[in-house]
Amino acid sequence: MPSRSANIVTHYAILIAINDYPDKPLEGCVRDAQDTKAYLESTLHDSVEVQIIVTSQSGPQSSNTIEGRRVTSLAKPRNFVYIHYSGHGTQKPPSGTFSNESTADLALVLLGGEQDKKIRCLWGFELAGLLKTMVDSGLVITLILDCCFSAGVYRRKDPSVRFLPYDSKVDSEYSSKPDQIPGDERYRDISMLPNWLVRPDWYAILAVCGPHEITIELKDADGRKHGALSYFLLKTIKCVNLTKRHGDIYDHLRPKLKAAGLRQNPVLYGNQNQGFFGQVNSDIIAVAIPIIVSKNGNLQLQAGRAHGFKTDDQLILYPLGTAEVDPRVQGNSEVAKVVCTRALTSNLERMDEDDSDDELTLADAPAIRVRTGWMARVLTRSSLQSFPIRLASGLPNLEEWLTVLRERSLEAHIDTNKHPSMFDVVLNNGEYEILDESGNIIINLPSIPQDQTNIGQIGSILEHLKMEHNTIAELVLENQGEKYLYLFIYDLGPCWQVENVNRGTYIVVPPRIDGQRARPTRKRLRMRIPDKMREEGHSSCKDILKIFVTSQPTSFDLLELPKLGGRAKTSQADRTPGEGGDGSENWAAMNFSIHISVQGDIDQ
Repeated sequence: MPSRSANIVTHYAILIAINDYPDKPLEGCVRDAQDTKAYLESTLHDSVEVQIIVTSQSGPQSSNTIEGRRVTSLAKPRNFVYIHYSGHGTQKPPSGTFSNESTADLALVLLGGEQDKKIRCLWGFELAGLLKTMVDSGLVITLILDCCFSAGVYRRKDPSVRFLPYDSKVDSEYSSKPDQIPGDERYRDISMLPNWLVRPDWYAILAVCGPHEITIELKDADGRKHGALSYFLLKTIKCVNLTKRHGDIYDHLRPKLKAAGLRQNPVLYGNQNQGFFGQVNSDIIAVAIPIIVSKNGNLQLQAGRAHGFKTDDQLILYPLGTAEVDPRVQGNSEVAKVVCTRALTSNLERMDEDDSDDELTLADAPAIRVRTGWMARVLTRSSLQSFPIRLASGLPNLEEWLTVLRERSLEAHIDTNKHPSMFDVVLNNGEYEILDESGNIIINLPSIPQDQTNIGQIGSILEHLKMEHNTIAELVLENQGEKYLYLFIYDLGPCWQVENVNRGTYIVVPPRIDGQRARPTRKRLRMRIPDKMREEGHSSCKDILKIFVTSQPTSFDLLELPKLGGRAKTSQADRTPGEGGDGSENWAAMNFSIHISVQGDIDQ
């Protein structure tokens, strides 16, 4: 590739594609890499340097880690690095401190040597070391893995499956030391960073499937084979551009793969608000939920009772590339309501003139075809009405308060009505205060001066409240059933944040196989008192660890909230079960109350 000025290049892409394996060769990897290269160069022009490392009938190359180090030396802080791997994956039993006891050690299967095409494995801890070097250099990383690691494919003879069985003889030819990769010491109030080898805020990893699933090559309309993730990912970024958030792209891909009949569930790890391959050009906005359109035309929302949805909740539906602030301004959107809820999904119905308020009426609009991959954003949520708000009678413009809060689906009344309430809003010496049901001021809220705060801003705080140093605990998970379970862990922190502790889409908990118990899944949690609370003299705080367990992959991104004032950048567990109508969608939610003190004592 011709050399380019270091002042021009801000994006570096490493595309690794291997077709010509000695055993179980693939067909679509090189094609996918070439298509991706062509798109990146036609879109970013001289600002991108693309290195394609392919193996096909024309001969192999294996300078993958060397190329990674070269890019690290050339790139400058805040430059973007995109690594895309298409090929086989493999796994072996856990072998080191950082091994995952339930999924085993995972690896990419590379070819080493220009002539002999010898197999070599790039293990996860080696890849993590390479990523850490890049992150420590200030680079923004996107890693795509279009391969699978499932041990279940040992029994499959399909040559399109992207997996090779582990060969200890091959692995012994290359030295690797999984215990020498250092961890990172920075963490939030409760996090799983002891489980990570790299700071997750600085990169994102998109994998085509979970560690227990398989991925296969599929054929396009012209009969050419592609990797499932590579094919749909390229179509998506061509539609929405390279600066779209990872979370948005993931939410679009998930229903696309499902609608194509592929029984695999992509997994996103790391920073979902990072731009895919460039700087995000808009603020973080409300989380959107993907839509699937069935063969008979029914609209299915990929969220249900477990996510807090109820019948008659209203949503705005729009294509992923539509303006996000208000999709209705572009005219290609629909308003729909929930007509049936299940555990993890819901059926939607387009609203007509009789059902809609005047501002939502679409009867005069031309018919719009909703497609799989469209997104939905919440307009009204009846579940919020379970937390009544009492307004002090001395507040100014009480009727406006009632109107604004009810537009947000918040149930509010004036204190003279003597209704029970979860929160009270009062005015004290020129500042608004929010009290809990016992009349105590809620701590860790931002200052709310009357002359600098409008009713809508207070409504946002109330809506936030409704959703609700330095020690390590370990969460041990064991599945005693016969089917895979999916785990989601959220921290409801003392600063009113709701954060995904795992920083990944879901955790797979394997079942018993042939009557044998699977290895327990272990997750270490590091906890501390927030700096702000320690500066204010607090010596303890309370967190709630909320754990969802489901029978199918889903997403609870809708629940995430930043700390109040920030930007949307008990000993017995409280168990709330739910079950889908046909038994195929099951879920449970558990709350664990955790007390954190400066002495490191934990009550759980």
